[in-house]
Amino acid sequence: MRIISEVLGMGDWVQDFFIKKAHLFLKVMNERWKIAEEESIAIANLLAKHGVSEGKVLDLMCGNGRIATNLAKLGYNVVGIDISPIYIQDAIKKAQEHNVQDKVTFVAGDVRELDKFVSEQGPFDAVINVWTSIGFYDEKTDEQIFRKAAELSREGAVLLILSAASRDLIINRFSPKTFEEFEDMVILHINEFNPYTSTLKTRWKFYKKENKDLKYIDEVQLNLRLYSIHELIKILNNAGWEFVEAYKSIIRGEPFEVTGPLNIVAKRKKL
Repeated sequence: MRIISEVLGMGDWVQDFFIKKAHLFLKVMNERWKIAEEESIAIANLLAKHGVSEGKVLDLMCGNGRIATNLAKLGYNVVGIDISPIYIQDAIKKAQEHNVQDKVTFVAGDVRELDKFVSEQGPFDAVINVWTSIGFYDEKTDEQIFRKAAELSREGAVLLILSAASRDLIINRFSPKTFEEFEDMVILHINEFNPYTSTLKTRWKFYKKENKDLKYIDEVQLNLRLYSIHELIKILNNAGWEFVEAYKSIIRGEPFEVTGPLNIVAKRKKL
């Protein structure tokens, strides 16, 4: 296992959210480990359905490795890349704890230069992008990222974009204020949606529980370009991926619903 760390200049919110204040979101990601095994089994079943029951998987925006590590436990060789050195260091630690350090490689780097960081590990049999890890920049940038992923994958490789918030989901469920409660923390979300640009601006305010009170910790802002399914299919097609199918839930095998999350399966075309 190795770690490579190099980051391009990026939007202020990405640097603030995932690098300067990465420790805040790390608490949220650790909560996702509770369902990571179940998610990964569903991902492995979906990959096997489309002909990838083993081989090399590229995990884009892998966070602290919850999916990469669990896929490695299921027999895959996984390369995970994330812009946050803090998340990558934690991912390496967790892979060692799960005794799969020989089956995963974690890279701290900017996916906009994907070819620079992971070209030696390819070609990949599958590429995954889990939990609203698209729309950080703009349509052109997302297309470039997925094109580079296609170029690093074999013909017929499988691409999974999973558990991604869509424009239609947000419009259907939009609330100007929401909150999440954890064992020792509460996060207040203050939301603004621009229907003309299909962008969601959300300020996350973190509070620590102290007896019956809440103590303010810090806050970060997240700005996302949200896609409807037809927009994302077009981006993928331009990037060298052919749409295959979509789901509302891959765990329950539920068919796609417009107002649900995006769970998309695509295959690499002949470039």
